[in-house]
Amino acid sequence: MTITRPDADIAVIGGGIVGLSCALQLTLCGRSVVLLDPGDTRRGASFGNAGVINRASLFPVAGPGLWRNLARYACNRDSAVSLRYRALPGVLPWIRGALSRAHEAAWREASAALDPLTAGALAEHRALAELTGAAGLLSQRGYLKLYRTEAAFEAASLEGEILAHHRVEVVALDEHEIADLEPVLTRRFARGLLFPESGAVTRPGELVERYRGALAGRGALLLESICDRIEPGPDDVAIHWPGGVLHASQVVLAAGAWSGPLARKLGYRFPLAAERGYHRHFRVGASPSRPFHDTGGAYVVSPAGDGVVRLLSGIEIAAPGDPPNHRQINAVTDEARQTLKLGAPVESEPWLGSRPSTPDGLPIIGRAPRHPNVIFAFGHGHIGLSTGPLTGRIVADLADQRRPPIPIEPFAPERFRL
Repeated sequence: MTITRPDADIAVIGGGIVGLSCALQLTLCGRSVVLLDPGDTRRGASFGNAGVINRASLFPVAGPGLWRNLARYACNRDSAVSLRYRALPGVLPWIRGALSRAHEAAWREASAALDPLTAGALAEHRALAELTGAAGLLSQRGYLKLYRTEAAFEAASLEGEILAHHRVEVVALDEHEIADLEPVLTRRFARGLLFPESGAVTRPGELVERYRGALAGRGALLLESICDRIEPGPDDVAIHWPGGVLHASQVVLAAGAWSGPLARKLGYRFPLAAERGYHRHFRVGASPSRPFHDTGGAYVVSPAGDGVVRLLSGIEIAAPGDPPNHRQINAVTDEARQTLKLGAPVESEPWLGSRPSTPDGLPIIGRAPRHPNVIFAFGHGHIGLSTGPLTGRIVADLADQRRPPIPIEPFAPERFRL
């Protein structure tokens, strides 16, 4: 009997920051890798995010404050959240799950699970950035969270308590200290929190391209194509794509917001939602020194280099294929103009992308329950870029039957009824 060797040890489906990090970490372990991704970097959430490697990202979107604002969100009266009602049937499982966990105990549970993932994020980013020649894209000047009123700051006291419990370094700032730290801000904020342990990626899209180039340089095969379906067998996995069929000993599903439909073909129905977000770049005379979040205006601004800033809107719950709705990004542009002297926009139209989100705010990382040669690595929501390199290291350890560097039981696929 002739034994046919697979085309690669491991196939990785998805070329965003999580998929690329998985592929790179696997090559560092000596594995042969093939990566499937359509290749359009601008489509992915990794291109359009804020670029913050945030040590303080311990909190799911669905927190105790959700109930207080639910009526405003449901009526689309708040720039922080927008809901496309025609997408409601597809996201109802996600909404029900999120609402069921919008309480303090669940928030604390999620923060305990995410703490080791965010604590190791910046170090893993630096290691991969050195490997790929992208170290110049990383900085560590901290991340700034701003509050317009004392009341808004006091309302976030539970968040501060949980961060202190996990020993996240936080520097509280008053109005004058904020102005001294970021003199380019024209709006005056009552209070602020600086997270010095947080880093940032100046141009996330360029980082993704560097990772792709490094992966090719390490001998991986990059196929610019979609994956039609994954077919696990007893000895290997068949990956069907428009060009034919690939075979690998294992497969990593890390396709972001497109992971859900592929997992469904394997018989796994995860309650995922595509949290869509918009951004636009603006020229500025003077840029802030670090990314900041204006909590009262529901936007984030990140320096993008060369006298340009990236302005990001809140969450839009919609189907990935829905046409753009610029209401949120237009509203936060008006808000941001009162905080920064924004010049002309760089692009003619805002960018739009989809983040893969779970109801509990935790990623799905682990072997598929009924298919041990399939590893899931998706559902990172707002922390995909931040935690992608560490997720890649976890996946490489799983593929080689090693203990991961942090506890991953809270991220297990089995926590959902599949």
